[in-house]
Amino acid sequence: MSTSEFGDVGRWEKGDIAHEIGSAVPRKPLIARGAIRSTESVDMGDGWCFRCVLADHTGELYLLFMGRREVAGFRPGTICTVQGTVGKDGDTLTLWNPLYRLEPTE
Repeated sequence: MSTSEFGDVGRWEKGDIAHEIGSAVPRKPLIARGAIRSTESVDMGDGWCFRCVLADHTGELYLLFMGRREVAGFRPGTICTVQGTVGKDGDTLTLWNPLYRLEPTE
C-alpha cells in the first residue's frame, strides 16, 4: 500500500467516516489512530490469525490479519493508523485485514 492510497475514501460512498474508535459503527468506514495494547497469534479454523488490540482515548477494537502469525512492527506501545470497514467479533468491534500505517516513534 502506498501512502497516497491511505486515507483515500473514494471507494466508500459519501457519508460519515468515524475517526475515533468510540464513534465506530459496524458496517461503516473507520480511519483511526491509536496505540497497540496487545498482540497474539490465534488458531482460527484451518489457519492462523494475528490479532491486535488497538486503543485510543475513546475505546478499543481488534485488528485481525487472517493467515498471519505476526505482522512486522506490531508490538505493544506502537502507534498505528488504520483504515477499514468496521465489523464485529462477538461484542468486540473489529477491522479484518485493515490498511495500516505504523507511525514513527518519538
